[in-house]
Amino acid sequence: MKKSVAVRGRPVDPNKQIAQKAKLLAAAQSLLTEKPYGQISIRELAQRAEINSAMVSYYFNNKEGLFITLLDEMSASHFMNMKNIAKANNPIKAFISNIIAMLNDNSSFAQLIHQELANSNSALSTIFIERFPKKMATFLPQLIKKNTAIKDDIKAKYAAFSLINMIIMPFMNKNIRQNAWQISDLEMQSNDWIEHIYQQFIYGCSARTNTTDTDQNR
Repeated sequence: MKKSVAVRGRPVDPNKQIAQKAKLLAAAQSLLTEKPYGQISIRELAQRAEINSAMVSYYFNNKEGLFITLLDEMSASHFMNMKNIAKANNPIKAFISNIIAMLNDNSSFAQLIHQELANSNSALSTIFIERFPKKMATFLPQLIKKNTAIKDDIKAKYAAFSLINMIIMPFMNKNIRQNAWQISDLEMQSNDWIEHIYQQFIYGCSARTNTTDTDQNR
């Protein structure tokens, strides 16, 4: 019986393959906190993962394939949490708290938002928009319609866009936030900040609803 022979550097053991892929994905996520996607090399990824650089091509075809897989995993995890949020006692506040926690705990994601949305020519830009903003543009307006006085589709879309920007912008402008406004990362994790965003949003929802009611009564 002919025995299978491993190609040099390529593990036959499925568990080792899973472990190596996980190391490369972790390395990609780690390096994103330090530099833009375009400046990350395959050699750096391999060194950070402590794996032969040929494994990037073996498992993911190329660097772009590795980061696409990372985006897919992050997106799947993120939107699984969104389903649970919809069942919370206060889904809007739970949504705000969850996104803030994710951005605080995963600085690579905040970096990716800043880098890829600012660079429309990036290889990852279109993929990133498909995996996150477009999915959010479907999920969040529906959450708002079910849990606020806003029932109109267009108004719910505008409210959702405003809310996601209120949450994300302080993370994208971290340097200005810290050095000009003296708002630390620790403050961004506090219940006070979550409540601030929530109240700003709910007040805006009330204002929109009152304006609509006034217009309809004229």
